[in-house]
Amino acid sequence: MSYYMGIDMGGTMVKAALFDENGYEIKTCGRKLTVLYPGRDMAERSCGEAKNAVYGVIADVLKETGISGAEVAGIGVTGQANGLYMLDADGEPVQDAILSSDVRAKHYVTKWTGDGTWERILPKIRQQIWAGNTPLLIRWMKDHRPEVLEKTRHLMTAKDYVRYLLTEDYCLEYTEASGIAMLDQQKRAFTTEITDAYGITEYLDRFPKRILESTEIGGVISKKAAELTGLADGTPVVGGQMDTGASIISTGITREDQLGIIVGSWGINSIVSNEAVVDPDIFMVYEYCLPGMYCVMEGSPTSATNQEWFIKRLTKDLDQSNIYSECAKLVADADMRDTVFFLPFLYGSNVSVDAKAAFIGLTGSHGRAEMLRALYEGVAFCHQYHIEKLKRYAEHVNVIRMAGGAARSKVWMQMFSDILGKPIEISQASELGAMGVAMEAAVGTGYFKDMAEAAEKWVRIKNSYEPDPEKNAFYKEKYHVYKRILEQLQPVWKEIDRLG
Repeated sequence: MSYYMGIDMGGTMVKAALFDENGYEIKTCGRKLTVLYPGRDMAERSCGEAKNAVYGVIADVLKETGISGAEVAGIGVTGQANGLYMLDADGEPVQDAILSSDVRAKHYVTKWTGDGTWERILPKIRQQIWAGNTPLLIRWMKDHRPEVLEKTRHLMTAKDYVRYLLTEDYCLEYTEASGIAMLDQQKRAFTTEITDAYGITEYLDRFPKRILESTEIGGVISKKAAELTGLADGTPVVGGQMDTGASIISTGITREDQLGIIVGSWGINSIVSNEAVVDPDIFMVYEYCLPGMYCVMEGSPTSATNQEWFIKRLTKDLDQSNIYSECAKLVADADMRDTVFFLPFLYGSNVSVDAKAAFIGLTGSHGRAEMLRALYEGVAFCHQYHIEKLKRYAEHVNVIRMAGGAARSKVWMQMFSDILGKPIEISQASELGAMGVAMEAAVGTGYFKDMAEAAEKWVRIKNSYEPDPEKNAFYKEKYHVYKRILEQLQPVWKEIDRLG
């Protein structure tokens, strides 16, 4: 029996998951990472802490399973996309890594979307720009900390840093390279036309020259990494892909009639297409791990983190050891025909940079259950808002595959089905990002011929939900009111922002 490992460096955790050759998850281990806030709008991470966590979770998995490193046939890597890792000539960090949740570079978004810069490069990058994009962070460093960039010889993102820690090779990978608003997707290369637009061409040579396919072997486990983890030196490590794509392929999204949704820190909504879409209203189009296919994605930080805020702030008196079941019971007991709305914009918005979260329609008869149900509905409505943008490219979607922590909630998944009016299927696997890149390791080492075969053999559906026509009709009316609320609040949010 051979095993395949996926390593996922997310926003707050590093996880390593081990899968057997039949795709069954054997063991997952994780370690928390500290988010550092060194200044206003800043979010960073200690590279030293991340390095120790990467080596540590791999060692934990092997120790707890008793499986030897020699039995691991291949490894894939994934992680939170964009952000910025800066290493010197010896591969040591020149400062803490900048996370993609960092918004210090938001000024450039306003500037470049207003002066035509973004519109000019859109046909090449095929995505909107936002503050956590790698090239925008490089520009901020150039303008505010040029001495740090002078010491930097290697620029990369989280998952490529993980691969470097394992192999000591500097490489990028195409799905993520096409998702950082810097790659000319027609040429599949970084070009000075794009870097000149950002004003960062002098740092172009700091990026690794080699860009890998997702399933391409990008190096092997070094002797140092082998000593620190228990893996066998020489074990292949493939390109992998960024976390959004990894979590989609591991639910079996391989056809244009499927829609993938991730209900996590971000609400991610994706279809795959043979068409290289260029659309200023679409958040991101990037290369998928299936040759010749693209992922057309709409997303925003408006998803399950709203639930985590509610739990932390408003459920301290409930049993925290069973809090998600407690929440599900509250939601199930609340009347679905109630008139409370929630706008899930605590950590960002998909409608306006000034938008704020809000409960609307509360009366004295309402309590925690009604508010929590409105929150669940509001998150689902926000996903629906994104999906409406995708409809022109997804007219024939027949089924939705769901991922993310919220996919474990039967109440929430049934609500999504009722609101979206489509069947919903839930994958059996829990660590979907790690599973997606473990599949790529199985392809890259020759166990499967391609990712379509890997998905066919490894993906298993655990639960499915069918929409209730009566509830769907009601939710169509409520969603219409939700959108009217958004329209009416647009000018008010600007006034609220001025008060601050």
